[in-house]
Amino acid sequence: MSVVVGVHGIAQQYRGGYQLATVWLDAVRDGLVAGGHSQRAGELAAGDLRVAFFGDLFRPTGAMAGAEPPFTPGDVRPGPERELLTALYQRAVEVQPELGPPAGAMGPGLVAVQVMVERLLRSRTFAGVAQHALIGNVKQAVRFLAEPMVKAKVLERVSAMVGPDTRVLVGHSLGSVVAYEYLCRTAAPVQLLLTLGSPLGVPNLIFDRLTPAPSNGTGTWPAGVARWVNIVDVNDVVPLRKRLADLFPPPDGIARISDRIVDNGDAPHAIERYLNAAETGTAMGDVLA
Repeated sequence: MSVVVGVHGIAQQYRGGYQLATVWLDAVRDGLVAGGHSQRAGELAAGDLRVAFFGDLFRPTGAMAGAEPPFTPGDVRPGPERELLTALYQRAVEVQPELGPPAGAMGPGLVAVQVMVERLLRSRTFAGVAQHALIGNVKQAVRFLAEPMVKAKVLERVSAMVGPDTRVLVGHSLGSVVAYEYLCRTAAPVQLLLTLGSPLGVPNLIFDRLTPAPSNGTGTWPAGVARWVNIVDVNDVVPLRKRLADLFPPPDGIARISDRIVDNGDAPHAIERYLNAAETGTAMGDVLA
């Protein structure tokens, strides 16, 4: 089993676990160097890091390579899908006011959804993402939270990668939600839970739908986690709530979540930029050294 296990986020349907592990490994090494752990960066071997891959579970059956369902704004369903899209748009407008009016000023209906999708695709977080991919990603996040069979299959993929040698579990974007629920379900002992660009704190849509369910406004601390570091880019719209420490209080004898802010430049949600940041390398290096 690997010392470091990563859990990827949305929009990975047409990649694979080995492919992602190659990208993650180089970025982790660079982060270790930036964090002052150059020796450990040189020692980290390919087999020391693996990525729990579940993107293929969302790949359409029989689709041609690179092809996805041609989702349009009309396919965004009322309820959690529209609520998540609206929350992302509202945060994007707060970060980049030039994108347009706040969501509340547009009213209900398809036109508002069309405007939000169009403006989100111009935001720094989703720049270069196709319309159908953005909508598909929203649907993917909702499916993990709302469909027990989908969640079970995803968590099985993580379970297959985590073993007695695993010291660090890294979750990016939706992968942080997956990692959290896996640890809560299994109480697997890890020295560090590292969440990057995490939407765990998004009220109503994600935080309040977690398993186990939060109680009195606070979530459950995963029993096997000795340390939790949460890293977000200030301009990343996916982690609508940047700081998680107050939402997930630790048990006695364990330090609170260490919330750290980074600047990923013009790609605020990119996994490579999260992994090669000094803040990430410091957190990981302290455990791996």
